[in-house]
Amino acid sequence: MQLGNGAGVEPPSRVVLSWHINGKFQPDEGVQSEVEIRFIPEGDKATRVELEHRIVAADAEDIRAAVDSPQGWGSLLDLFARRATA
Repeated sequence: MQLGNGAGVEPPSRVVLSWHINGKFQPDEGVQSEVEIRFIPEGDKATRVELEHRIVAADAEDIRAAVDSPQGWGSLLDLFARRATA
């Protein structure tokens, strides 16, 4: 079973990823989870990063809680921001 794939790329402004992992981080073909990441120029030296996570799954609430936790998307975006400004 393939866990995910690149669903779309529009360099340099957009990347879409999809995967099939449930709230227990196990492979599950019944899960439709898609993340769209947009890179929006904010002047010459800054870029705003917008992330939208769409979930269709029986345990969507559990998945949402996991990605909204302190170890979820917020911490990953903070890491990205620190690396991008280093």
